[in-house]
Amino acid sequence: MKKLLIKGGSLVSPVNGYTRTPKDVLAVDGRIAMIQDSIDESCQEAEGAEVIDATGCLVTPGLIDIHVHCYPKAFLGLDPDVLGIQRGTTSVLDAGSSGADTYEDFRKNYIDKSKTKVFTLLNVSKEGLLRGHELDDLSKIDKDALKETLKKYGDNIVGLKARASASVVGEMGFTPIEMAAEIAHEVKMPLMVHVGNYPPALTQVLNVLDRGDVVTHAFHGKKGGILTEDGQIIPEAIQARERGVQFDVGHGVASFSLRVFEKTLKEGFDCDLISTDLHVENYEGPVYNLAAVLSKTIACGETLENAIEKATSAPARHFGLKDLGELKVGYIADFNIMELASCDEDVVDAIGDSIHLNEKLVLKKTIYSRGEESEIFDHVAGK
Repeated sequence: MKKLLIKGGSLVSPVNGYTRTPKDVLAVDGRIAMIQDSIDESCQEAEGAEVIDATGCLVTPGLIDIHVHCYPKAFLGLDPDVLGIQRGTTSVLDAGSSGADTYEDFRKNYIDKSKTKVFTLLNVSKEGLLRGHELDDLSKIDKDALKETLKKYGDNIVGLKARASASVVGEMGFTPIEMAAEIAHEVKMPLMVHVGNYPPALTQVLNVLDRGDVVTHAFHGKKGGILTEDGQIIPEAIQARERGVQFDVGHGVASFSLRVFEKTLKEGFDCDLISTDLHVENYEGPVYNLAAVLSKTIACGETLENAIEKATSAPARHFGLKDLGELKVGYIADFNIMELASCDEDVVDAIGDSIHLNEKLVLKKTIYSRGEESEIFDHVAGK
């Protein structure tokens, strides 16, 4: 029997009523067994537990990053544990690196072997991101093969992915994105759409999305984005939100503008989800990890509690990730122990603008559980 006792920390999980709330947490055999003001390590329930001192730190549910690229055979891809546990996330969604033709290889050789929990947003293109330009030919969309893959691997595939960018769709324009939305709505799965360089126009993309769909890179600083020329939220974004479309940060290497995000917050248009778009070109900067992205959004005006929620319970509930994303008895024992540390430094976004940080989230330990086993990744020691 494996027991972990986290003592002295301040819990942050707003959906469970914890907003920097001092509590102890006991995990037994990979599940949260007890949350109390104080748990004596000599009590029967905690007897023999490994004690983790979280004094002065925040204790959150395991962070969930809904946008990474962790299929190494795809361009941009890296090993799941490099982008997951080693960077402080216990669960990730691979965002379209694999398609119907490549998913089984991804599943067998990477998903099933990683310590990080990997869920999949299957690319509507059958080849996924093997070469890029994956939607420049409509023959790359095999609806029957996609449906068969969804049917066979519904335990892991939680949505679909398409990239709406000129460099991806080529001369096909808006047609592949329209087809992706039709397929997603037909199979009743959320569609995540990467929005970037025009064409297709963001307004076109937003108009075909519906409840549960996700716009990632929603706050990029490129032409034709979420703001009008006079700094107002485009009407199509407001209408999409009213229909239940979700807006995700998706930092990336060229897809998040601090200035745009600050302006949308002032306009009362916040993000719904916060992710990194981690891949081989940005994991050593400027993105680094999800905690770093959360710190940037907090510096822009997001509250710490809201930021944590948008990287834990919000994605877990949105994508139906069972027993994840909350500090709740019976849930999987995934945790992050972080310090909200004072600092005096400037950090950059994806387009070169900077913002000053007076405080930032610093990863200390990531606790991740599979089955009845729990392990601890110590970020301070790098092991």
